[in-house]
Amino acid sequence: MSQIQSLMYLMVMIIPVFIGITLLIVWRHDPTQKFVRDFALSNFAFALVILSFDIYLQKNQPYSNIAFWVAVLGAILNILYLVSSITRLARVPLGRYQHIAFAILLCVAIGYSRATHTLSVFGLISMSIQICLGLAAIYWFWKKDNIRRSFGPLLILLGCTNLIILSGGDKVVHVQGFLAALLRAVIGFLFLYSALNRTRRDIRKSMDRFRMMTEQSPQGVLVFDYPKVVYSNEAAQKLYGRSSTTELNEAYQRKEQSSGDNDEFRYWHQQLHQHQLDVATWSGRRTRFDGKCLSLTFTAWRIEWDGEPATQVLITDETELIDSAMALHHKETHDELTGLPNRRVLIQHLNKYCYTDENHFSCMLTILNINRFKLFNQGKGHVIGDQVLIEFAKKLKDGVGAETEVMRLGGDEFGLVSINLREIEALNARIDAICKEPILVGERDFFINVAIGQAIYPLNALNADGLLRAANAAMHQAKQIPGTSLVLAEARFEESLTRAMEQEQALKSAILNREICLFYQPKVDARTHRLVGFEALARWIRPGVGIVSPVEFIAVAEKTALISDLGTMLLSDACSQIAAWTAEYGHCVPVGVNVSPIQLLNANFVQMIAELIESHGIPARLLTLEITESAAINDMVQTQTQVQHLLELGVLVAMDDFGTGYSSLSMLRQLPLQTLKIDRALIDPLPAPDAMAVVTSICQIAQALNMQVVAEGVETELHATAAKDAGCHELQGYLFARPMNHLEAGRWLSH
Repeated sequence: MSQIQSLMYLMVMIIPVFIGITLLIVWRHDPTQKFVRDFALSNFAFALVILSFDIYLQKNQPYSNIAFWVAVLGAILNILYLVSSITRLARVPLGRYQHIAFAILLCVAIGYSRATHTLSVFGLISMSIQICLGLAAIYWFWKKDNIRRSFGPLLILLGCTNLIILSGGDKVVHVQGFLAALLRAVIGFLFLYSALNRTRRDIRKSMDRFRMMTEQSPQGVLVFDYPKVVYSNEAAQKLYGRSSTTELNEAYQRKEQSSGDNDEFRYWHQQLHQHQLDVATWSGRRTRFDGKCLSLTFTAWRIEWDGEPATQVLITDETELIDSAMALHHKETHDELTGLPNRRVLIQHLNKYCYTDENHFSCMLTILNINRFKLFNQGKGHVIGDQVLIEFAKKLKDGVGAETEVMRLGGDEFGLVSINLREIEALNARIDAICKEPILVGERDFFINVAIGQAIYPLNALNADGLLRAANAAMHQAKQIPGTSLVLAEARFEESLTRAMEQEQALKSAILNREICLFYQPKVDARTHRLVGFEALARWIRPGVGIVSPVEFIAVAEKTALISDLGTMLLSDACSQIAAWTAEYGHCVPVGVNVSPIQLLNANFVQMIAELIESHGIPARLLTLEITESAAINDMVQTQTQVQHLLELGVLVAMDDFGTGYSSLSMLRQLPLQTLKIDRALIDPLPAPDAMAVVTSICQIAQALNMQVVAEGVETELHATAAKDAGCHELQGYLFARPMNHLEAGRWLSH
């Protein structure tokens, strides 16, 4: 081989490798440009083909056969990567199957060339592929720039270099390789230019996107080369009430106090550029140049701006969010009507004040509750009622002094917390004066009475919850005193409330678990002492306590509206027992059941009685309902109506405990009653002459009104004889029997 041929071979290998290395460096800096990588690999494969083919042509070399197959592999990779680079540049990359088809075609061409010992077939196919690729490139890049339009002709020329091999054979391979290397160098530089041009466009697009994002961002963006503002977006300018970066910069340069940021920006700028921090975050209230107060959060980090170190600051306006949160917190902690702090704040303040250490101080809680305010609302309307509460709240807030906190605890209840116990008497005097003053609403004065309870920490309680309970208990005690009254907390008040609450909860459980049952006390004929009826009496056998007096739990039931559930349960039990006795003994005597005024005046009471009688299948005459005078006193018309409906149903009605209440003779005349029961308080003095006169008079009146008379509380023979002589028809008391369970009462009935 001549020196010229050797030099050509050397150049053929060096040029593609150099171009390939250069392009790989470009691709490494921008991995998205894969067309650069593919053309670099095509050049490496081309150099490998030239080197291997040169070894193969030297027939005397021991590795010529291996060199041939290496050349085959290089030729295939060369064509595949060349096609891939152009199609990627044109953004029409080939699929996997298209690459496989190209590889098979090239393998067939090379195999044939191997068999015929000629490069004509391979050269022809290689030329065809490159010319077709060049024509496709002309089509793809026709409307592009001149650089990309050059790819097509150059690829055609590259393909045409194979004509040298087709015409001259193996002897001119070095010439074809040299020309191909030169064309590849030109194409490589065009690829390099395209890569750089595309990188420049991508950078420009990124900058445009960044600029668009920054300019359109609702968050403010500042760039400081402290103390100079070198960039600000529109959002930052609006935040500070300026229209340009120049105006904003001038404001900072003058260090206007309204900006409020100079010192902090300087501090964080130094921290960042001294590498004390990577990212700095701070926030606070800022007064804008025009006086508007903003809540801003700042996030800053180091950047390079025009080759110089700078600080970029992202500013987030959280004014609306924080104001909304503050408004929500105010709503949660303040009463909507009066604007005063609510019970939640009271608890917080009591927890803050009620603690004990060597320097602890006392505090006093005052609870004020307007008496009968519900009736005030019903009489005057809620609009006037609300105005009264608003004006009363203003009077309290203005009148009690700055050292006393005023809260509205809900409804008509207010709370005062004071830590200056040296002025208790003065504070109480001011409260009393405020409560006695008329409240002006519109053009009218309104007067109110207030129940006031006071408790002192640690005198009356050792914690906030205990102090609140003590003050409430004192307030409830004050409500029992007419007019405006103030009561200081005592342990017994709280104990009473606690006991009442426990009784209420226990009574609810007792009704649910049916712990309350009926005992039966016989009523006998006054002359023969034969059984004529029973009175059903409620008994609560409370687990762990024993028998609870009906006087206690009936009163609790009436106060807490549990009397309806309790009364319905007891009436149902009585009807069930009447049905059981009738079924067992074939007969039964009337059973009297006490009915609360709350039950009797219920519009659905008569219907409920009818349903009970029907469901248990008992005669209505066997059920007697015993009512008290208070039902008639509360609503005579409704009581008359209910009693009349009960009579129509066949149920007998008796007046219980006559002689202890109003004992109105007019009431006896108006109500269609069948039985009058004289209270034990009138029977107990018998046979004293004055007591005999009273009982005799009642019996005569009852006889005139066609009523049966029952004497309650008969405990001695003297009581029994005197009651019979006075005109009583039936007797009931311990002389004959104490209240007994249904089994013992059944034995009475059976005899």
